[in-house]
Amino acid sequence: MITGFSILGVEGKIESSEALAKQRFPKFNIDIDKVAAEGAKLRIGYSFTADYLDSDAKDAKSVGTIKLKGAVEVSDSKDTITSIVDNWTKTRRLPANMEEEILNGLNFRCGATGTLVAYSLGLIPPIVISSIKIQEQHK
Repeated sequence: MITGFSILGVEGKIESSEALAKQRFPKFNIDIDKVAAEGAKLRIGYSFTADYLDSDAKDAKSVGTIKLKGAVEVSDSKDTITSIVDNWTKTRRLPANMEEEILNGLNFRCGATGTLVAYSLGLIPPIVISSIKIQEQHK
């Protein structure tokens, strides 16, 4: 069960005010950077990035970037936490239902916080309305 989301760092920048007129809707990336056990809690470090470019071309130039870093806290039994950390170490994957819940929560929270940063910089708000669906790969 997710017991907390925290944003521990915020960074936003634009290349120039003139470039803002050419910005496109941002390209997003949410990375799970670290998974660690802290007793009966799981701490999952993440990075959220919204990159703004001046076109959709391969050689597009950067207009600006918004980056957020933080952690998600999950409570569960010590055995479950140990199993998740062991699996993460081997595969760099979380259980699909947990990963889906975390990514959707981060998408919402980082989009909302990123909107405040975007507004201050003159960038398009980094909001994605759709939810993320994880499908497990069968081997």
